[in-house]
Amino acid sequence: MPISSNNKYREDIFDVWGRKTPSYEKHYESEVIKPLADFGVGTNAVSDAKGKILGAAYEVLIMAYFIGLYSKRQKPFGEYADIKDCGQPIQYWGNLDSKKGRKAYPKLREYIFLSLVARTPDIDWIALDKGQRTVNETVNMLMLTMEEYINYGLSVLAEKLKEDEGYFYNKNSFLDIFKGLTRPKQDTAEEEEDAPESLD
Repeated sequence: MPISSNNKYREDIFDVWGRKTPSYEKHYESEVIKPLADFGVGTNAVSDAKGKILGAAYEVLIMAYFIGLYSKRQKPFGEYADIKDCGQPIQYWGNLDSKKGRKAYPKLREYIFLSLVARTPDIDWIALDKGQRTVNETVNMLMLTMEEYINYGLSVLAEKLKEDEGYFYNKNSFLDIFKGLTRPKQDTAEEEEDAPESLD
């Protein structure tokens, strides 16, 4: 998202945002990230055998972000929470083909950025264009929205794992979560009514 031609000396806000590394509450590292991703290790037969369904830790954060976004729920960091930097700048997310066989997905960063622009209502874009607000101030507001969506999403994933450690071994697990968030509840109720009766 380039800024106006009158302000060429300032950096592109998308690039500044891309150099940021989102943070999360550290307890989610052991509760969610390590169980789901090849966190801090290379892909090998051992990690695959453990059922790690995601590659890099940031892939968990991407899933958590979209859960928060589609839920329209943000969760601020706790007052005394231990916060950890994810360690991978956003600009590198999805740049390479995944060790899990997935193709690179760099466009996803643009979708995340645009959704943040749409969902961060307090930003005065006119003030930014006039130089009354800095790019860094604006990016920090976008990052706060992003981290609060991620934090909420991680809380949902943690709850799923707490209820059922094997929940994500089902290949449709994330699909089911997002379907539940994006489909009207009425449709879900109608499907349940139309479902065949159990023979048990």
